[in-house]
Amino acid sequence: METEESNGKVKVYTIASLGWFAFENNIFTKTSGSGAIPTVITFAKNEKGEYALLTYEEPQDGAYYVASLKKMFPRMLQARVLDAQSEYANLAQQQEAQAAAYLKGIGREAQVSAAHVEKELADIDVQAKNKLFAELTKDDEFLNNCPYWLGTREQIEDGVRYIYETSQSKTKDGYHRITFRKLTEDHRVVKEQSYKIVGSEPVLE
Repeated sequence: METEESNGKVKVYTIASLGWFAFENNIFTKTSGSGAIPTVITFAKNEKGEYALLTYEEPQDGAYYVASLKKMFPRMLQARVLDAQSEYANLAQQQEAQAAAYLKGIGREAQVSAAHVEKELADIDVQAKNKLFAELTKDDEFLNNCPYWLGTREQIEDGVRYIYETSQSKTKDGYHRITFRKLTEDHRVVKEQSYKIVGSEPVLE
Protein backbone atom coordinates (compact mmCIF):
# COMPACT_ATOMS: atom_id res chain seq x y z
CA MET A 1 0.00 0.00 0.00
CA GLU A 2 2.58 2.56 1.15
CA THR A 3 6.14 2.70 2.47
CA GLU A 4 8.06 5.25 4.51
CA GLU A 5 11.85 5.36 4.65
CA SER A 6 13.83 7.36 7.20
CA ASN A 7 17.16 7.03 9.02
CA GLY A 8 17.90 3.58 7.70
CA LYS A 9 14.45 2.23 8.54
CA VAL A 10 11.67 1.27 6.14
CA LYS A 11 8.09 1.06 7.37
CA VAL A 12 5.67 -0.89 5.17
CA TYR A 13 1.90 -0.46 5.43
CA THR A 14 0.17 -3.45 3.93
CA ILE A 15 -2.76 -5.84 3.98
CA ALA A 16 -1.33 -9.32 4.30
CA SER A 17 -2.69 -12.83 3.97
CA LEU A 18 -1.07 -16.19 4.64
CA GLY A 19 -1.88 -19.33 2.68
CA TRP A 20 -0.64 -22.91 3.04
CA PHE A 21 -1.00 -25.00 -0.12
CA ALA A 22 -0.91 -28.77 -0.54
CA PHE A 23 -1.81 -31.32 -3.19
CA GLU A 24 -5.33 -32.69 -2.75
CA ASN A 25 -6.76 -34.80 -5.58
CA ASN A 26 -3.85 -33.54 -7.71
CA ILE A 27 -4.97 -29.92 -7.25
CA PHE A 28 -2.55 -27.58 -5.48
CA THR A 29 -5.10 -26.31 -2.98
CA LYS A 30 -5.03 -23.75 -0.20
CA THR A 31 -5.57 -25.92 2.87
CA SER A 32 -5.23 -23.29 5.60
CA GLY A 33 -4.30 -19.68 6.12
CA SER A 34 -5.64 -16.31 7.13
CA GLY A 35 -7.98 -13.67 5.85
CA ALA A 36 -6.88 -10.15 4.94
CA ILE A 37 -4.93 -8.68 7.86
CA PRO A 38 -3.84 -5.02 8.06
CA THR A 39 -0.16 -5.16 8.96
CA VAL A 40 2.66 -2.72 9.60
CA ILE A 41 6.20 -4.06 9.20
CA THR A 42 9.39 -2.14 9.96
CA PHE A 43 12.77 -3.13 8.52
CA ALA A 44 16.29 -1.90 9.07
CA LYS A 45 18.15 -1.26 5.82
CA ASN A 46 21.94 -1.30 5.79
CA GLU A 47 24.42 0.26 3.37
CA LYS A 48 24.39 -2.87 1.20
CA GLY A 49 20.63 -2.57 0.71
CA GLU A 50 19.97 -5.60 2.91
CA TYR A 51 16.87 -5.70 5.10
CA ALA A 52 16.38 -7.01 8.64
CA LEU A 53 13.01 -7.27 10.35
CA LEU A 54 12.60 -4.93 13.32
CA THR A 55 8.88 -5.03 14.13
CA TYR A 56 5.73 -6.74 12.89
CA GLU A 57 2.41 -5.35 14.08
CA GLU A 58 -1.22 -6.37 13.61
CA PRO A 59 -4.26 -4.60 15.09
CA GLN A 60 -5.63 -5.80 18.42
CA ASP A 61 -8.68 -8.03 18.53
CA GLY A 62 -12.23 -7.29 19.60
CA ALA A 63 -13.26 -3.89 20.90
CA TYR A 64 -9.73 -2.51 20.47
CA TYR A 65 -9.50 -3.38 16.77
CA VAL A 66 -10.55 -0.07 15.20
CA ALA A 67 -8.68 2.13 17.67
CA SER A 68 -5.44 0.16 17.31
CA LEU A 69 -5.78 0.08 13.53
CA LYS A 70 -6.19 3.86 13.38
CA LYS A 71 -3.13 4.24 15.58
CA MET A 72 -1.09 1.99 13.27
CA PHE A 73 -2.04 3.48 9.89
CA PRO A 74 -1.93 7.04 8.54
CA ARG A 75 -5.30 8.68 7.95
CA MET A 76 -5.08 8.37 4.16
CA LEU A 77 -5.02 4.55 4.45
CA GLN A 78 -7.55 4.03 7.21
CA ALA A 79 -10.67 3.70 5.06
CA ARG A 80 -8.99 1.00 3.02
CA VAL A 81 -7.71 -1.04 5.95
CA LEU A 82 -11.04 -0.73 7.78
CA ASP A 83 -12.48 -2.61 4.80
CA ALA A 84 -9.54 -5.02 4.54
CA GLN A 85 -11.62 -8.07 3.61
CA SER A 86 -12.55 -6.40 0.32
CA GLU A 87 -8.89 -6.93 -0.63
CA TYR A 88 -9.05 -10.69 -0.11
CA ALA A 89 -9.92 -11.62 -3.70
CA ASN A 90 -6.82 -9.80 -4.93
CA LEU A 91 -4.70 -11.39 -2.21
CA ALA A 92 -6.01 -14.85 -3.15
CA GLN A 93 -4.98 -14.22 -6.76
CA GLN A 94 -1.50 -13.26 -5.57
CA GLN A 95 -1.32 -16.44 -3.48
CA GLU A 96 -2.30 -18.54 -6.49
CA ALA A 97 0.36 -16.82 -8.60
CA GLN A 98 2.99 -17.49 -5.94
CA ALA A 99 1.86 -21.11 -5.64
CA ALA A 100 2.07 -21.52 -9.42
CA ALA A 101 5.60 -20.10 -9.35
CA TYR A 102 6.52 -22.65 -6.67
CA LEU A 103 5.20 -25.47 -8.86
CA LYS A 104 7.22 -24.20 -11.79
CA GLY A 105 10.27 -24.16 -9.55
CA ILE A 106 9.87 -27.85 -8.70
CA GLY A 107 9.07 -28.76 -12.30
CA ARG A 108 5.46 -29.73 -11.76
CA GLU A 109 2.23 -28.75 -13.47
CA ALA A 110 -1.11 -28.74 -11.65
CA GLN A 111 -4.27 -26.74 -11.21
CA VAL A 112 -3.90 -24.16 -8.43
CA SER A 113 -6.83 -23.07 -6.28
CA ALA A 114 -7.03 -20.76 -3.28
CA ALA A 115 -10.77 -21.43 -3.13
CA HIS A 116 -12.43 -24.42 -1.47
CA VAL A 117 -12.50 -27.52 -3.67
CA GLU A 118 -15.45 -29.87 -3.23
CA LYS A 119 -14.59 -33.45 -2.31
CA GLU A 120 -16.48 -36.73 -2.52
CA LEU A 121 -17.07 -38.40 0.85
CA ALA A 122 -17.43 -42.11 1.53
CA ASP A 123 -20.98 -43.38 1.01
CA ILE A 124 -21.29 -45.69 4.02
CA ASP A 125 -23.23 -45.96 7.28
CA VAL A 126 -22.90 -42.71 9.27
CA GLN A 127 -21.83 -44.41 12.51
CA ALA A 128 -19.25 -46.48 10.67
CA LYS A 129 -17.98 -43.33 8.95
CA ASN A 130 -17.60 -41.53 12.27
CA LYS A 131 -15.72 -44.46 13.80
CA LEU A 132 -13.45 -44.80 10.80
CA PHE A 133 -12.67 -41.15 10.08
CA ALA A 134 -12.98 -39.59 13.55
CA GLU A 135 -12.32 -42.20 16.23
CA LEU A 136 -9.77 -44.59 14.71
CA THR A 137 -7.68 -41.75 13.30
CA LYS A 138 -7.02 -40.38 16.80
CA ASP A 139 -4.55 -43.14 17.65
CA ASP A 140 -3.37 -44.13 14.19
CA GLU A 141 -0.96 -41.75 12.46
CA PHE A 142 -1.27 -43.58 9.15
CA LEU A 143 -5.07 -43.28 9.09
CA ASN A 144 -4.84 -39.68 10.24
CA ASN A 145 -2.60 -38.86 7.27
CA CYS A 146 -5.04 -40.41 4.80
CA PRO A 147 -7.75 -38.15 3.33
CA TYR A 148 -11.15 -38.02 5.00
CA TRP A 149 -12.55 -37.90 1.47
CA LEU A 150 -12.30 -40.31 -1.47
CA GLY A 151 -9.15 -39.21 -3.22
CA THR A 152 -5.56 -38.32 -2.50
CA ARG A 153 -3.41 -35.91 -0.57
CA GLU A 154 0.35 -35.54 -0.60
CA GLN A 155 2.77 -35.09 2.25
CA ILE A 156 6.53 -34.61 2.45
CA GLU A 157 8.23 -36.72 5.10
CA ASP A 158 11.98 -36.40 5.71
CA GLY A 159 12.32 -34.75 2.31
CA VAL A 160 10.41 -37.51 0.49
CA ARG A 161 6.99 -36.92 -1.09
CA TYR A 162 4.31 -39.54 -0.40
CA ILE A 163 0.75 -39.91 -1.65
CA TYR A 164 -1.98 -40.89 0.81
CA GLU A 165 -5.11 -42.32 -0.76
CA THR A 166 -8.60 -43.22 0.44
CA SER A 167 -10.86 -45.28 -1.83
CA GLN A 168 -14.17 -47.12 -1.66
CA SER A 169 -15.07 -50.43 -3.29
CA LYS A 170 -17.19 -53.52 -2.72
CA THR A 171 -16.16 -56.86 -1.24
CA LYS A 172 -17.02 -60.10 -3.02
CA ASP A 173 -19.89 -60.63 -0.58
CA GLY A 174 -21.36 -57.18 -1.29
CA TYR A 175 -20.14 -55.11 1.65
CA HIS A 176 -18.60 -51.67 1.31
CA ARG A 177 -14.84 -51.56 1.69
CA ILE A 178 -12.75 -48.50 2.55
CA THR A 179 -9.07 -48.80 1.67
CA PHE A 180 -6.29 -46.53 2.90
CA ARG A 181 -2.93 -46.53 1.16
CA LYS A 182 0.42 -44.77 1.38
CA LEU A 183 2.31 -44.68 -1.91
CA THR A 184 5.56 -43.34 -3.28
CA GLU A 185 5.50 -40.80 -6.12
CA ASP A 186 5.84 -43.65 -8.62
CA HIS A 187 2.82 -45.31 -6.97
CA ARG A 188 4.56 -48.15 -5.16
CA VAL A 189 2.50 -49.16 -2.13
CA VAL A 190 4.26 -48.47 1.17
CA LYS A 191 1.35 -49.36 3.45
CA GLU A 192 -2.26 -50.42 3.01
CA GLN A 193 -5.21 -51.05 5.34
CA SER A 194 -8.73 -52.05 4.33
CA TYR A 195 -11.90 -52.00 6.39
CA LYS A 196 -15.03 -53.97 5.58
CA ILE A 197 -18.13 -52.03 6.62
CA VAL A 198 -20.48 -54.42 8.42
CA GLY A 199 -23.54 -52.47 9.53
CA SER A 200 -22.20 -49.65 11.68
CA GLU A 201 -18.84 -51.31 12.29
CA PRO A 202 -15.63 -50.92 10.28
CA VAL A 203 -13.87 -54.30 10.45
CA LEU A 204 -10.16 -54.45 9.66
CA GLU A 205 -9.51 -57.03 6.94
